Amino acid sequence: MQAEIASILAFGVDRSVSQGTTALEDPTISTHVRRLRRRRSSGQGLVEFAIVGGLLFFLIFSVMNAGFYLYGANAMQYAADIGVATIAAEGNYDNTGIPQPNNADTIAISRMDSDGLNSTPLVTVTEVDVYKETVTAGVFADATGCAAGVCENRYTASGATIGTIQWIPAVRNVGPTPDYAKLVIHFSYTLLIGTLTFNSTTVNLFRLEPQQ
Repeated sequence: MQAEIASILAFGVDRSVSQGTTALEDPTISTHVRRLRRRRSSGQGLVEFAIVGGLLFFLIFSVMNAGFYLYGANAMQYAADIGVATIAAEGNYDNTGIPQPNNADTIAISRMDSDGLNSTPLVTVTEVDVYKETVTAGVFADATGCAAGVCENRYTASGATIGTIQWIPAVRNVGPTPDYAKLVIHFSYTLLIGTLTFNSTTVNLFRLEPQQ
């Protein structure tokens, strides 16, 4: 017993490796384990890329669509501003003896077209309306009393008349107390990918300029 203790003290703890431990350190098995780990890591990376990539694409797609929509909406508003200024200045101009544009409304649409009404990407103008307005205590309302009730003129984006002219430009009041009017542009925005569309409008209230 004393001899065994002396042997341990002299040579230290037995550090020989068991057969099972030797098997785990087999270079062939270690390589196989490393390959499995690499495959698992690669598969995990593909899944993460699919999730993150899909979200990234969705965000980029959304930002681009929002940008194009805002650009289109601003272009329609700018065209509406041009139309409002034209109708207000032209007032009761109406000359049916010449080809269109031959009245205040169609001249306005022609000028709006020159300023992007029908050439804005992803935006399609479906209708342009001109209303006669009444104002009571600062509140605007569509005027009635025309043949079809509401005094509204409807036009296509090219200026062609839709239905019958209800508020004839020739009878508009441009005297000391000119008429009020409203210009509405109906347009649709189509997404960059696919055929999904969103409908929107611009509405501008204004007063005709005194011309007498």
